Amino acid sequence: MAEKRDVKTDQLFAEITKLRAQKERLLKELDAVEAQYGNLDSLYRRYFPIILEELSQDGTALGNACTQLGSAMRKNASPAKIEYIFGQIKTAMIQEDVGPAAAKKKKGFFSSFRKNSSEDQVLDNLKQSYQDVVNHLKSNLDKKYTGKLESITTNLIKIDDILDFEGVREHIFSLIFSYISETSQDREKVNAFIRDIVARILEIEKRLASSYEHTDSLFSSNQGFESLLTDEMAGIKNSFDVAKSLDDLRAKISTGLSSIEKALQKKQKVDQAISQLAKKSKSSFTSGFAKLKQELHAATKYSEELERKLTEDQLTGAKNRRAYDKKIEEEMDRFLRYKNIFSLLVIDADKFKNINDTYGHAIGDRCLQEIIKRTQPLLRKSDMLARYGGEEFVVIMPETDINGAMMAAEKIRQTIEKIEFLVKEETVRVTVSIGVSCIKEGDKSPTDLFERADMAVYKAKENGRNQVMAQ
Repeated sequence: MAEKRDVKTDQLFAEITKLRAQKERLLKELDAVEAQYGNLDSLYRRYFPIILEELSQDGTALGNACTQLGSAMRKNASPAKIEYIFGQIKTAMIQEDVGPAAAKKKKGFFSSFRKNSSEDQVLDNLKQSYQDVVNHLKSNLDKKYTGKLESITTNLIKIDDILDFEGVREHIFSLIFSYISETSQDREKVNAFIRDIVARILEIEKRLASSYEHTDSLFSSNQGFESLLTDEMAGIKNSFDVAKSLDDLRAKISTGLSSIEKALQKKQKVDQAISQLAKKSKSSFTSGFAKLKQELHAATKYSEELERKLTEDQLTGAKNRRAYDKKIEEEMDRFLRYKNIFSLLVIDADKFKNINDTYGHAIGDRCLQEIIKRTQPLLRKSDMLARYGGEEFVVIMPETDINGAMMAAEKIRQTIEKIEFLVKEETVRVTVSIGVSCIKEGDKSPTDLFERADMAVYKAKENGRNQVMAQ
């Protein structure tokens, strides 16, 4: 009888030992699950707010539920409340039919962002920048351009996509080219104005280019976050596969993970679509920006070419009377303000009328061309050689006194007297008389200086021509 009790006791002790082992195993499993739950809870609190901020600002029931969930998580709300909010999110998703959006009218890159994006701000900034350019044009151009400028303003108001600005740019350039062709204002002032407009438009487009670069960096950062979140979610799922108990807890957490995964997948699809649109839009912008720079360069070159034609003598290639008048006024202003001296040479071809009458105007024109051709290399870059009229030329020499001007004039005279043409077996020679004068105290206008140099030419001709005289 005692032996039976001992066997039964041993069996009970064995059962107790087994139960204790099972208890310890279950406690270890519980500890592991609690650790996993703690890790998952930490994951939720690290990354959920980022996702929720993206989804919670569209003003819908789903957005409001996401806002509540974010707030509850920050306050360490109970699992029951979290589960309740998940239920609200699920209901809102069903009611709002969250899924791939139906095909809509094609829009530009920035139209793909949610309402919390910077689309409106970017468009408004660009509109205002271009409107500033239009206002600057209004304040400087004639009233006949007002109608075209008002039309540009109307088009600006209607713009709802970045790429629509290309049309605005084309209208502005068309107006600028018209202005360059039609204006009679001083070409240097016109060029300065055009360069200012060009600089303003380039600055606008550079800011737009920077916004595209910023968008690229946002996409890169966003993709890194999604990759990290996906990896951590996969790790948690693998951990759950190891667990053999606490099925209820596993089910609840798995439900939460499933909701996160669906939201993440939806976000990835949206971001992928936005990224594709961004690349396409950026490509279009890049080609448009290259075209813009070409147009700006063409506008500047066109204006400079018109200036060159308006200030150049068509026969000889020297500067014309218009350019001379401007340059001599500038030098006079510097003298009156800063006492910077300058000299003037007046060069007159000797017996030029006889050359025209004897050999014809074609030979006379060739003589004038040779005078310019031989004289120009003898001058400094700061000097200006211009055809004053007929066979008379002038040279303005900044920062040059009477002695320096006389030396330069003598070199010119000696060079020109070597010119010879053979016309019908007859040699044609060209000489010049040169009058020199330097600005001095008491001179009030360029006319004072020119009259002295012109008088010196007259004396040189009286003395036999082909010589230099100062006055």
